[in-house]
Amino acid sequence: MALFFGSCCKEKESPFAPTPFTPAYHSRLMGYYREPPANPSTKEGILLGKTLFFDKSLSANNTISCASCHRPEHAFADVGPVSFGINGTPGKRNTPGLFNTGLQNRFFWDGRDTSLEQQSLHPIQDPGEMAMQPAALVQKLQNDPKYPPLFLKAFGSQNITIDNIAKAIAQFERSLVAVDTKYDRYLQGLENLSPLEEKGRVLFFTHPDPFAGALGLRGGNCGDCHLPQTLLGRQDGFFGFFNTGLGSEDPGLQTVTGLPSDRGKFKVPQLRNVALTPPYMHDGRFQTLEQVLDHYNSETIFFMPNVDPQIQLATNQKFGTSLMLTGEEKQAIIAFLHTLTDSAAVKFKP
Repeated sequence: MALFFGSCCKEKESPFAPTPFTPAYHSRLMGYYREPPANPSTKEGILLGKTLFFDKSLSANNTISCASCHRPEHAFADVGPVSFGINGTPGKRNTPGLFNTGLQNRFFWDGRDTSLEQQSLHPIQDPGEMAMQPAALVQKLQNDPKYPPLFLKAFGSQNITIDNIAKAIAQFERSLVAVDTKYDRYLQGLENLSPLEEKGRVLFFTHPDPFAGALGLRGGNCGDCHLPQTLLGRQDGFFGFFNTGLGSEDPGLQTVTGLPSDRGKFKVPQLRNVALTPPYMHDGRFQTLEQVLDHYNSETIFFMPNVDPQIQLATNQKFGTSLMLTGEEKQAIIAFLHTLTDSAAVKFKP
């Protein structure tokens, strides 16, 4: 985990010279890291972003902060199927975790935004969430004596702007790194997986082929969506969005593209710390990883409208109409998913 921790000291006039910051992704992942040239991460920017992230004054009635829904102890996800806004208004989708957002280039379950700078302002302005108008927020922060000095250190000016608010929060979110997992140490040759975990890893990344050889090739088909290094979906266009047979009324990606073929497609979530972020799916319908595996193993999803062909083509039985994993195989995949927990990262303290 890589985060900057600091304290706000009395403002002193000095040349604008923020300290560059590079997140601690290992070499296998650093090539996927994305940071816009117009918003390079600095320690001062991250400190400001962290301060904003935990500040309830960003909401119209000073009752919730970004961290009210993105809870650090829950890997920056929430504990319920949906979160609630300032007036108790329930949200429409499950709150995802924020670790490793620096590896992503599409945000929200429907992929509507292409940067964290865009994403950070939506919950603040949404009337069902924090309900804060940009001009009112700028004025509120400008009148708070702690903020102008922090903005000066981060961006070279005490004049607060909504763009710099968004940039600071985005910098903080990019600093949330989870890569010290047993799986990452395995990838680096530093630790071995247990036999059950290794069986789960192989199943996870194997597309089943019951016609391969005499016994067939058994697999869990998870790696068709979750890539081996990032554990995210593909980051080119909307290729990392799938309809996984949930039968939801939520149109998902179709809201963004307008295409009927995209109905019910949602972004592939990243899986590091997945064991810490129940409930699961875009609507939080599943409380456990076992329920998630049962869903993907069910025959029902093969026949759901617009379900992705990669699901319909994934079976461990010749001419099967479900994935047909055994109970032991499901347990092995879940054991592997538990190797994706970064215990140090979730000890974050504001």
